[in-house]
Amino acid sequence: MRRQTLWILPLLVVAFVLGGPACGQEGEKERTTNEPTKAEIEAQQPAELLAAAKKWREVVTCSLARPSEVQRYNVRCTGATLLDVRISDCCISGDHWEAKSKNWDRAPNTAATTSPGPAGQYGLTSRVYNYGGTPQNPNSINAEVDCSYLHGVDVFPAGSYITLSSDGTCTVTDLGKRDSINRTP
Repeated sequence: MRRQTLWILPLLVVAFVLGGPACGQEGEKERTTNEPTKAEIEAQQPAELLAAAKKWREVVTCSLARPSEVQRYNVRCTGATLLDVRISDCCISGDHWEAKSKNWDRAPNTAATTSPGPAGQYGLTSRVYNYGGTPQNPNSINAEVDCSYLHGVDVFPAGSYITLSSDGTCTVTDLGKRDSINRTP
């Protein structure tokens, strides 16, 4: 046992000397303030820049008379690169909602989000992108946003809130309600 200790001890000393401040390297300075480090600032910038870039926001309501109904909205944006959608239950905790959005342009794309269930609590943000628009509407978003009831306490009428936001200027048109079993846009 003593032989093993004598052999390992020099290795530990060498590792300490080569890896620590004793070798002329500057050690890690202890943080003395609550100010963020450069790495923390750089990690936060994309989200902060994106939040600052959004210049349009609107909240619409989705009120359904039965679980098979779908409330539809058309969202048209100019000067936009994206459209974000969030949904929350408005009234009775335990209801779960879904919002699907689809942007039609030269590369159509779809996004979906759901509400977690507690009244007033939004789920994650879903996003559709502008991939150039169409020849008739270049550099614009022409999306449909559909709201549907997934499951919950099944007390109708039931409602939810949809928050729409974009870095462009948008208008929302209520397209009405329709019954649908397959709710894929």
